[in-house]
Amino acid sequence: MKIRARILQRDPICVLCADQDVVRASAVVDHIKPLEHGGTDADDNLRGLCADHHDQVTRQQFGHRERRKAFGPDGLPLDGSWS
Repeated sequence: MKIRARILQRDPICVLCADQDVVRASAVVDHIKPLEHGGTDADDNLRGLCADHHDQVTRQQFGHRERRKAFGPDGLPLDGSWS
């Protein structure tokens, strides 16, 4: 079984949401200690997070991260940021 599938099967609920008694599906496999900071792909360094918590953790670890943008069928951002 591939890493992503294995971790999402192990952590089907976002582990940070669960700590707050919130049930939200995990969508992203997160490195607890990022590879760039010496982390590994070992299962004990990986956890399932919802997209919002993953974005929050990434901003804390790396200083910034743009929110994901939605795009229309024409490829342009739906928020009008292209104009």
